[in-house]
Amino acid sequence: MSKHAMLISDDQRRWVTGNAAACEMLGITPEEIPWHTMDEFVPSDARESLDERWEQFLANGAAEGWYRLSIPGRGQVPVEFSATANVLPSRHLSVFLPANGNSSPDELGTLEWKPVPAESAGRLRLTDREREIMTLVASGLHSADIAERLFLSPETIKSHVQNAMGKLGAHTRAHAVAIALVTEQINWEM
Repeated sequence: MSKHAMLISDDQRRWVTGNAAACEMLGITPEEIPWHTMDEFVPSDARESLDERWEQFLANGAAEGWYRLSIPGRGQVPVEFSATANVLPSRHLSVFLPANGNSSPDELGTLEWKPVPAESAGRLRLTDREREIMTLVASGLHSADIAERLFLSPETIKSHVQNAMGKLGAHTRAHAVAIALVTEQINWEM
């Protein structure tokens, strides 16, 4: 199972379901997820633009970037995220990665997200090694951990991740994980 928070929302921005990592990140139980909306976890100063951003997300099919979630009892938590619209009818997948290790101060300073087109045409299939590495990325491992596990250099892992991102048309690791999940290129039975 993934160590990264993954949540499914509906068209009204209500959470439908989420994995254990999402429950831990948000500080709620799986049974409580459907009683919450994503709006509750958006910083108050960002709520004004949320409707417009949501419409852009639905129109474009995807969004990604750096953001701060407002989590009760923890304050604002920086995350890298990727969201893919309509993974099922009226169901939208969001994947959150902790903003550490892979994020630069410049990226965290801007803390903005943008819509990105989710064009499936032209996406290439990942090689077996790229799928294996993206599965490990999705499970929460960093490049150094993956390198140690697979007896490869960290540079080789980074190269495979970059190649996978290019094939998937992803702009960030979180976006690559979301696309690999949606296109069923991640094998959880490793």
